[in-house]
Amino acid sequence: MSIKYKNQDFILQINDNSPETLSIVDKYDAFLEALTTPDFEHIREAIKKAIHFFITKKYNNTEEIVRYTYNQSNSLKKKYNNIEQYLSHIRIQNKKSFSIDLATATGKSWVIYGVAQIMLAEGFADKVLVLCPSLTIEEELKEKFKKFSGDVTLVKIMEELGTYYSSPAIKSANDPILKGDICIENIHAAYQRTGSSIEDSFKGKGMKTLVVSDEAHHIYSKADVNVKKWFNFLINSDYSFNYLLGVTGTPYIDDEYFHDVIYRYSIKQAMEDGIIKTIDYKIEEESTKDKGFDETYQNHLDNWKKYRDNLKPITIVITDKIVTCIQVWDELVKYISEKENISYKEAVKKVIWVTSGIPSTQNEKRAIESIVTNAEKVRKENLSLLKTVDDRENSVEWIVSVSMLTEGWDIKNVFQIVPHERRAFNSKLLISQVLGRGLRIPKGLQHPVYVKINNHEKWTSNIVNLYNEVLEIENKLSWGYDKRKKDYLFPLYNLDYSFEKDTVEIKKGKAKEPENIKFSPQSKNWEETSKYSETGYFRFSVEAKDIVPIEQAAKEVKLFLKDKDPDIAKEWPFRKIKKFIIRNLKKDGYDTSFLNRENLIKLKQSFGPMLRELGKEAPRLKNKPDSLTEVKIEEMVPQFFSESELRDKGKLFYTEQSPEILPDEQKTLFYDFLRDKDNYDRVRESVEKYGGNEEEVNFLKENFIKWDSNKFKSPLNMIFVSFNPEYRFVNSVFNNINLVDSFIKSPNKGFYYFPYSYKPTEEGSSHVKRENFNPDFFLKLKSKNEVLVVEIKKDGDLSQRNKAKYRDGKIHFEELNKKVEEKKFNWKYYFYFLSPEDITEFFQALRENRYANWKSTLMQELS
Repeated sequence: MSIKYKNQDFILQINDNSPETLSIVDKYDAFLEALTTPDFEHIREAIKKAIHFFITKKYNNTEEIVRYTYNQSNSLKKKYNNIEQYLSHIRIQNKKSFSIDLATATGKSWVIYGVAQIMLAEGFADKVLVLCPSLTIEEELKEKFKKFSGDVTLVKIMEELGTYYSSPAIKSANDPILKGDICIENIHAAYQRTGSSIEDSFKGKGMKTLVVSDEAHHIYSKADVNVKKWFNFLINSDYSFNYLLGVTGTPYIDDEYFHDVIYRYSIKQAMEDGIIKTIDYKIEEESTKDKGFDETYQNHLDNWKKYRDNLKPITIVITDKIVTCIQVWDELVKYISEKENISYKEAVKKVIWVTSGIPSTQNEKRAIESIVTNAEKVRKENLSLLKTVDDRENSVEWIVSVSMLTEGWDIKNVFQIVPHERRAFNSKLLISQVLGRGLRIPKGLQHPVYVKINNHEKWTSNIVNLYNEVLEIENKLSWGYDKRKKDYLFPLYNLDYSFEKDTVEIKKGKAKEPENIKFSPQSKNWEETSKYSETGYFRFSVEAKDIVPIEQAAKEVKLFLKDKDPDIAKEWPFRKIKKFIIRNLKKDGYDTSFLNRENLIKLKQSFGPMLRELGKEAPRLKNKPDSLTEVKIEEMVPQFFSESELRDKGKLFYTEQSPEILPDEQKTLFYDFLRDKDNYDRVRESVEKYGGNEEEVNFLKENFIKWDSNKFKSPLNMIFVSFNPEYRFVNSVFNNINLVDSFIKSPNKGFYYFPYSYKPTEEGSSHVKRENFNPDFFLKLKSKNEVLVVEIKKDGDLSQRNKAKYRDGKIHFEELNKKVEEKKFNWKYYFYFLSPEDITEFFQALRENRYANWKSTLMQELS
């Protein structure tokens, strides 16, 4: 049996949690919270991981970290017979040289700036050099970094922390690079002897310089001779750079994953988190007949129908060569001209070709010149059009491009990608790059948003396998509510939260009248597509509910202003309000005949600053528990876990009847696992016979935990847990099942939750972060209307987050019990933070009926 390796197997590890190191790693939490939005936790994690690896004194270079990782990893030992074989895949060993793998459109620029700023702030680096493969990327980075560097909040936090450099200057190699500066330059400037300050600014100063390579896969590219000098520059002894960081969304050398990656945020994870579009890949075709552009064109029209109210959808066609790119462009222009009954000249306005250059060979030049006059001039014009291609005013709807394109570009409005030929998609690197062109989600669209991958011809099985590996497409199983077990249901009450005054500010000057409102996209009707595992796609129309005609909306706002401030209401007559609404709807291309309720609320809120009196205190708000609501267990959305999670550390608790309600595909997979579990010895022998070992199948014995149906007192069909503390707790529940009538494992997100807030760090800024807390378990006590709410953590986990969760959790359930009592519902909730060391004591407290005021060690420490 062959062994399949995941990219995660190659992530480097260190073992340095010393107070000295962690005090620096955690010191900048407030800065990172201010730099990013709550949804982008992966950016903060990536930055902290890089800082951790750079500042640790336990490991002097990458080689030492590689040796530690190898010794800890059974997967690596299986793949490589010895450490020397593994080390041969590490390109730079004698420096602190690492890579970060971030899927395209998930925040690479933020990671680069965050690492650079902290390395400067802490004094590990005096200067930072950011290298990128093109002028396009260089200009984009400069623009973003200048905003970051000039951000008042970020600068203030750095000043409060007493850093070496709180606001780095952002420069190019045209200027001298001084201490505290970040220099952003395309790699070609590193080779220039004239007009570049890189040699003067960095030669002999590399030990205190951080070098970040954006789009780091270009360092090892075979496509560009000049780019290949990139690697030689990084290891040049004249500079002696010590801190090297590569950032890329495509960390492959052909099909081999980088071996120096320290943090990974994959396309798959980004899709699951709703950060990027979901890739809607073609599973099968009815026939292998040549369809020309017909299917592609119909998909394009379908996207127009879906999104035209919000934006202009774009289709990208990918080829493997520049000459093919221009030939396909010509074919597509002719097709659109005929299909839409417009001239070739008009069709050209809708389709552009994009390449990083023009071939120099005579045959290819001749072929291009027969189609396009003055190709280099047109190429530059097309690159210019690319900058505004998402705008409605830009007429381009179609882009034909080569797969290996050094210019850095990706477009938000891409909803279809067409690999025109097999060679455009025949390596993991190419697949990652091509997919990356269209992953960003346009503003205003709610996840899930799909980008179709429409292969132009039948892929070979080899390409399908490569594609599946890049996207980490794998089998999944689900757990959740089982209607056969409705007798185990029990009520879960929660609180809705409103806002109350926390602090105040005083308005000193009169606020301006509202001008522009950022309305959300709205339509009376729109179409959506659902894909079902058995029946395929189902297309349906949605009719908007609770819409307000413009006349009525204007009247409501007029009455609202009259009630709040009669003087302001006089300044805003009905006609002015109506015109104001219509103008703001028109500017964003929305239907001007109505407002939905969400936009009506936004409209009223836009007048808020005007309605505050001068010299009067204005409240700043915080969450306040309000009305009671019931969370129904029977409405729990099914929760999924992957085969790889199950093979790794996940544990599945089930009964003989558990798989019966699964969809057919999942049922087949589950029974296959159980069959192998029942025939464990035979499976193990088979694996060992073909070069594997028992560790590959050990999960069958260890991770499938079967219980009798009469002990599985839960309305859920199965329970899956990912971490050892959860596993130990669930095991103990089953071993003490006589103490409860029922229990559930709560989903990690979106089921039972309430807000909490915390300061990311006790030092520095007072910035407060707000998140939702989702407790792990709910246990209904035997013969009592009492529910125990349990959050499980590892021993001694005293993070700021946990302190805040425990604090706000206690308040939440105290308030909840008051509300429940007021309603005379006769239920009560008890809240606990548990870790493995006290699980036994917890159940003993239940047994002896002293659980009401019982506290775990962790609860005492978090108080």
